[in-house]
Amino acid sequence: MELKGELRKKVLNIRNNMKKTEAVDKSNLIINKLIGLDHYRKSKTVFVYMSFKNEVMTSKLIERMFSEKKSVVIPYTDTKNTVIIPSEVKNIEEDLVLSRYGYYEPVNEKIKVVEPEKFDLMIIPGVVFDKQLNRVGFGKGYYDRILCRKRKDAKAVAIAYEFQVLDEVPAEKHDIKMDMIITEKNIYE
Repeated sequence: MELKGELRKKVLNIRNNMKKTEAVDKSNLIINKLIGLDHYRKSKTVFVYMSFKNEVMTSKLIERMFSEKKSVVIPYTDTKNTVIIPSEVKNIEEDLVLSRYGYYEPVNEKIKVVEPEKFDLMIIPGVVFDKQLNRVGFGKGYYDRILCRKRKDAKAVAIAYEFQVLDEVPAEKHDIKMDMIITEKNIYE
């Protein structure tokens, strides 16, 4: 089995080289499956990432959640302490700023912390996954640290492209499994 670093590099290369139109089309298919879930419809507080570099695109989903009066929580990355600070956001244009890493996150001065125990649904990014619902991220453990604080009845749903889901990836004891992975072709549970 390939090491996490090699897997990351290989899958990120494929993702980064996708045509924008392909990323948009596949993202739309994935998001449509997600919003069709009963758990999505019933959720009131949703933790969701801001997509960048050809990740499954979340901005239209976030706008939809605003219109559905859901509480939208976006991660702020505290790189000094290697933690995610979940912050409620009311408006993409006013409440977010471009980070030095190239993704949008809550404006530091406007952070309104929402504890992970309040999340009904967590929409999680990742680099590579497997059919046993294991996730490989960028290797710093940011998402594992916040995932271990979710309520038992809350769902952690990864959204990814089908090529990001392999038969098996290296998993360690501290890695948190997803409850579900949605791709443009499948739903893994």
